[in-house]
Amino acid sequence: MTDLQLLLKAIARDLGDPTTWSAPVEFPNSLALCALNSAYSLRATSASAKNVLARYRAVRPTADSDSGPDLLQAMDDVGGPSNFAGGILCNDSKLPGTTRLRTEGIYEGLTRLAALDAAVTSAKDLRAAAVDGIASAKNAWCSVIGFGPLSWSYLLMNAGVGTETKPDVMVQRYLARALGEDHMLTPARARQLLELAAAELAVEPRALDRAIWLHESPSSPNG
Repeated sequence: MTDLQLLLKAIARDLGDPTTWSAPVEFPNSLALCALNSAYSLRATSASAKNVLARYRAVRPTADSDSGPDLLQAMDDVGGPSNFAGGILCNDSKLPGTTRLRTEGIYEGLTRLAALDAAVTSAKDLRAAAVDGIASAKNAWCSVIGFGPLSWSYLLMNAGVGTETKPDVMVQRYLARALGEDHMLTPARARQLLELAAAELAVEPRALDRAIWLHESPSSPNG
């Protein structure tokens, strides 16, 4: 069997009918929520990210339409990213592999996006940058210490870019197991397989990525 056939067999066995899958996480009108969810999902459980979003919504009635600058201003209003992490979000976890608060990375990333010649301040701007292939936007976000390509991919997915995938450790682990390999696949090969399988299943690559992630997540009843 080919790699694709092996993956499709595993998906049918483990994930079932695609029409039963949970909808991908999406905040089409809020770059603020996209940024928070992207940063707080890095090597973290789904529950912790959901708690962060709930706390932000509790203090920001406009959360679902907040721009990047809105989130920056909310942090400034309480004295900066550190106070925001502890006092508002009640989560002072660090970005993976760093000693930096996740809010510090978010603040820097949103500031850099807003400073671009073609400023990215909203989820709509982000989708446009993705469609147009504007490398400066990706570079601005990924240049933040503690972020990287996966964080950028999830930012786009949260904004509603259905063709994007985020083959993190859990997704790559699933793919490797499905293929019967004893090593992790490269991110490029993982993305390719996700895209091919999604096309066969007539679903968005983002939806397949999400279904696999939930299956593998420790916080999921399927994980």
